[in-house]
Amino acid sequence: FASYFLSFAIGQFVATIMGMVAGSWILLGPELKAYQRNWELTGGRELVDPWHGYGYDDDEFEFDDDDPLFVGGTMFREDEDKRGLYGAFYFGRIEHICVVDYPLDPPEDEYDLEEFMDYTMEEDEQERETGIPYSLRLRVTDATDENGDGGRELQIHARMSEEYLDLEEGMPVCAVLLSTSQQFQTLAAITDFCVPDGGPTWVGDYPYLDRAALEEMFVEDRELWDYLRDEGRGRWDVNNWDDNE
Repeated sequence: FASYFLSFAIGQFVATIMGMVAGSWILLGPELKAYQRNWELTGGRELVDPWHGYGYDDDEFEFDDDDPLFVGGTMFREDEDKRGLYGAFYFGRIEHICVVDYPLDPPEDEYDLEEFMDYTMEEDEQERETGIPYSLRLRVTDATDENGDGGRELQIHARMSEEYLDLEEGMPVCAVLLSTSQQFQTLAAITDFCVPDGGPTWVGDYPYLDRAALEEMFVEDRELWDYLRDEGRGRWDVNNWDDNE
């Protein structure tokens, strides 16, 4: 209808073109936005399958057993970090959870999550006053003992949401890590976190993960699910799982 009325002012041909562009944007806009966000996550680098191919066809090329490119020698290590981004699951648990005014706030300025039990995004007082909403601070670990040894620790921030109010320390979490190194010596990016015991709850400002596909993967792969459950602590320990179902 808008194109019809515009045709009287700017001509039928131009109005038709503008209508087609507007209609295409409505249909393709979300897809283009998702492509842009995913491109920002990967930095335009391709995801690498470490188990499939190095740009060679094994049927056409034969290599000696001592060829350094394929037995972990210097040439292989230098080449593998230039192929793109490697992805891997990160299974851990919530070690600390709180709310902060700003992501850079020190620990002494943290708020207990219990203070926000009546919080809603629509009624965020700080956002109304400053334009910046509260942030959730989530620290996760996959340490193997209570001293924090034998594991890694990650801290992320996300815009505070009422969806996060059911999260508790000890809940197992899952995310996908991306690195240019096959040994994951440094991280290039990290996706949103999945917390199954929270509903599930997805922590992050943008849904990078295919949530339906991840949930289906856990249903079909019991071993993968057990690895995740093993990270639970406290009342979310795998030994107490039957009591919490």
